[in-house]
Amino acid sequence: MNMTTIRTTSAFPRTPPSPPRVAIYAITFASLVFTAIYFISSPSSTQVTTSGSPSEQTEKISVGSMISSHQENLNTLSSSTGDDPMKINEGSITYSNGKQLAYYHCGPPLDPDTTELLLLHGAAFTKEDWKRSGILDKFCELNNDEDGGDLSVVALDLPVSADGMEFKSAFDSLVEEGILSGKALTVVTPSASGKAVVGLGEMMVSSSSSSVQDNELKQVVKAWIPVAPPAVLSADSSTLESFTKLQIPILAIHGDQDSMGKKVTQKLEQNANAKGVELEGKHPVYLDSPEEFVREVLQFMEEEGL
Repeated sequence: MNMTTIRTTSAFPRTPPSPPRVAIYAITFASLVFTAIYFISSPSSTQVTTSGSPSEQTEKISVGSMISSHQENLNTLSSSTGDDPMKINEGSITYSNGKQLAYYHCGPPLDPDTTELLLLHGAAFTKEDWKRSGILDKFCELNNDEDGGDLSVVALDLPVSADGMEFKSAFDSLVEEGILSGKALTVVTPSASGKAVVGLGEMMVSSSSSSVQDNELKQVVKAWIPVAPPAVLSADSSTLESFTKLQIPILAIHGDQDSMGKKVTQKLEQNANAKGVELEGKHPVYLDSPEEFVREVLQFMEEEGL
């Protein structure tokens, strides 16, 4: 991953995503064709009468000028809907028997060199908190032209009740829609969302297959960044040891005012060879110390070659 200096600009509201380019092009092209056909079957020029002044005003509009105007509009739309890897787009997919799953996404076109980062959220939060805190913006800013980053980031509204199987279903649907590449990625799981990744570990332990190709944990998770998830405390040591066996690096983060989170980090250090980091803050420490959180995540990803 191409790491660069972290920019500390504050978060700012993003412009709502533009309509899909294919739909825009289709509508504009249809309008262009209709106009051309109409004027080809009429005289080379026509009169349009407008009001709004004491006397009626009449202006002549040529076929050429009308078509030229439509072409300019098309060029403007093409420019405004160009792929911007820093732009945060919003969307949703259908997964797991018709459930809707909302997400934010930014990043360059997916290719073998793209680094992918998935952000889940705790019980009291949503994907909006990644955006409001400025964290999502800071990750996306790495893709600017000067820094030339290659980071694809998805902030996902996966329910905190999701277990490993539902998480895998959401992952597969995001791949089908082209939001994720299908490669294992780095997953950030604050608090209750850690249940999804722990669930994948439990599925591995209970599986009769020893094949890595058949292992959902290895298919989905390349590296794990848990932020004080209580699911770790109730997990068997064999479940946590599975991360070490599969060589999945872990960065365990907790706040200095979160005693439970500290226990989570200690257990992961003992059973899964995790790297532990304490930041200033409470249970949702990533929101209390967003800049430090981003720095630790990027440093960990670079150190692990992610």
